Amino acid sequence: MQINYFPGRIRLRDRILRDEDIRQAAMDVAAKLGRIRSVSYNERTGSVLLEYDAKSVDMEKISSLFPLAAKLNAKASFYTENKKGEIIALIAKIGRKIDGWANDCGKS
Repeated sequence: MQINYFPGRIRLRDRILRDEDIRQAAMDVAAKLGRIRSVSYNERTGSVLLEYDAKSVDMEKISSLFPLAAKLNAKASFYTENKKGEIIALIAKIGRKIDGWANDCGKS
């Protein structure tokens, strides 16, 4: 998975995001990160763009997601339809970790 980061913007690009269920799960989790301005999908490029208030997101906490993101990336690299459930489960695990942060990530 290609991840482009600039404060206030994260773009995720991978062919697995063309799968509607995986994409929706990823977008739902992304929306939990902080004060989100928008989460959008570009069908032409197969990418999800997350725009957020950079001051509201604790990058230390985001970096704690990297090990799970690496596992997700490994699964995505060799994606087949029968791995869809595993990928969605990993995305859900990331979501649960974010939920555990409660309001610490800038949500009011």
